[in-house]
Amino acid sequence: MPYYSQPERIPTLLEALNSHTVDQLKILAQLFSDGAIPTRKAELVNYVLQRLQGKALKTLWQQCDRLQQATISEVVHSPDDRYQKQRFVSKYGAEAKWNQDNRPSYYSFRPTILGLFFYGSTMPQDLKAQLKAFVPPPEPTRIESLESLPSSLPRNLTTYDYKTHKQRTITIELQLMVQETEAIARRDLQTVLRLVDLGKVAVSDKTLFPTGATLNAIVEVLEEGDYYSDWVVDQSPTGWDYEYDIGSIKPFAWTMLLQAGKLVELNGKRLVLTKTGQKALNEPSEKTLQTLWKQWLKTTFLDELRRIDSIKGQTGKAKRSLTAVAGRRSVIVNALKDCPSDRWVEFSAFLRYMLAAGYEFDVSRNPESLSLEGFGSIYYNTWLVLEARYILCFLFEYVATLGLIDVAYLHPDEGIFILPADDYHESTLSRYDGLAYFRLTPLGAYFLGLSDRYQPAAPTSKQILRVLPNLEIVAVGELSRADRLLLNSFLESVSDVVWKLDQAKLLDAIAQGRTVKELQEWLTASSGESLPQPVTQFLADLQMRTTSLQDLGAARLIRCADAALAAQIASDSRTKAYCFLADQPKAICAGEACYLVVPAGTETKFRNGLKKMGYSLPGLS
Repeated sequence: MPYYSQPERIPTLLEALNSHTVDQLKILAQLFSDGAIPTRKAELVNYVLQRLQGKALKTLWQQCDRLQQATISEVVHSPDDRYQKQRFVSKYGAEAKWNQDNRPSYYSFRPTILGLFFYGSTMPQDLKAQLKAFVPPPEPTRIESLESLPSSLPRNLTTYDYKTHKQRTITIELQLMVQETEAIARRDLQTVLRLVDLGKVAVSDKTLFPTGATLNAIVEVLEEGDYYSDWVVDQSPTGWDYEYDIGSIKPFAWTMLLQAGKLVELNGKRLVLTKTGQKALNEPSEKTLQTLWKQWLKTTFLDELRRIDSIKGQTGKAKRSLTAVAGRRSVIVNALKDCPSDRWVEFSAFLRYMLAAGYEFDVSRNPESLSLEGFGSIYYNTWLVLEARYILCFLFEYVATLGLIDVAYLHPDEGIFILPADDYHESTLSRYDGLAYFRLTPLGAYFLGLSDRYQPAAPTSKQILRVLPNLEIVAVGELSRADRLLLNSFLESVSDVVWKLDQAKLLDAIAQGRTVKELQEWLTASSGESLPQPVTQFLADLQMRTTSLQDLGAARLIRCADAALAAQIASDSRTKAYCFLADQPKAICAGEACYLVVPAGTETKFRNGLKKMGYSLPGLS
């Protein structure tokens, strides 16, 4: 491709030809097979110009090979007049031949036939208009997908044999881990909300990132743990030891998602449920997940780039050059909408598709201000280092955790076999580098607007609890971690599979915001039958005990000199709306002091009313 001037637009072919030297025009003229080549510039310009008109132009187009025709077609049917190398190679897998030899164009001007259609990398607008009359539109940009995954990924590895002093290629089989996320996300959401409700989720009061203890607590209750929780292999198929310290993905994501979605708030150093979070405990999980998804797309709470530990300088001066996160996410989401539902898409194919279809974005306006650990400033391959790693984090940590995509992945150290080659390919750059494939779930298709409705898969109907007349609850089926959290928050644990209804324990749970109705409905649903009469009576009695008293808020108790004064103030039009007589035995009020109750919210108005009556209430000492 030509290296010299890269104008954004060239109005006419004549203008483009006049910008060339005589020697360059002679080389262009040699690309035609007919006629003697002139020697003067004006004649050379006219010679080339005439052969790029009408039928001659169409004949010239027909002489181009497949990739050259595709190059012309892409620009002719694009609003841009310039050739986009990155998009073209991402779509077609290779670039057309621009030079007759392998030397770069800035060493020698030896263009192929493409040099007659492009000047720099720009096609003149009048030439483009002529070509549009007969050049067909380019083939549509497609995203590759698979109906099912291979059991393993065969990859070729080139090694050096020190005995023979030769390179040799061996084939290795990389084992994929697969996690279907939709059903897990619906249950994990409830589990983490209950963990917050129990006061076991703490964050830094500065960064609002979860503490190490919190990450451990969350991963222990998640249904399938973290993505790499069950990773027990410590050596790759090639024989090297895995080195990258992966850390937390899912537990971190849940903590940040709940904060961004305003389901939780900070109380000291611990998170507590907001009213919205408490409501979410009893709402369909898919409704809350959709809220979290929408909130995350617009939140500035966290830039996912911060999770790529190897990229340094993000909190320094380089921060001013970082682009808005909402804009980046919207580009990725638009590309996701082009993915087929229920088919696997290779991550590297998704990257190529984003470039080929024009779904490009910049993480930083000045990539050189950032640095890569072990390599220094980022001057080249910025798309693979910055944008690709940002996309990996967004998909693996947030989109997958919310249940919008299923994921198939390797250890991050094996990312060198699945990501496009770059100058940093020998190093693992992030904990997300192992993401090999993803697949839109029905929930993801619904959230992205690809389907009009969402029908959650019907839960398997099975009895997991038996509620006994002696107030014991026995586990007779497999309990999820959310089930155990709920049981332990309401009931007294007797053993690993037995719990007992205990009044003191239940009163503590209710004092923390739980309800008798919540427990009763859950026990009925989990046992699959009506509760025994002693249990129903126990819960009804508890309901009465917990609703017989009502906290009306803070108030001030006012002592009056006698019952007559108390009655006068309580009935006067200037004060009666702001106080009432305290209930008390008549014996206390018989000629002696009586009491008025003044709610804290009406105290100022009560004092003003007293003043109009001619009385004054001394302030607090």
